Amino acid sequence: MSAKGMGQLLLIALLGSALVGPKTALGVTVGQPAPNFTLPSTTGKDITLSEFRGKKIVLIEFYAVNFGAT
Repeated sequence: MSAKGMGQLLLIALLGSALVGPKTALGVTVGQPAPNFTLPSTTGKDITLSEFRGKKIVLIEFYAVNFGAT
């Protein structure tokens, strides 16, 4: 996957996580593998984290956002 593709995947992950709504959070500690998840891609095909396991390096970033703050 190219750098552009990785950037698109990261953007999809960030936007998708904001759209899925509140769910029960999974506790993950440093060093643990990320739980598997699926998000829609810009092409309409679903992308699953497990598709990349052992094949590509995947960077997952989490941002704390308070949409109620002014």
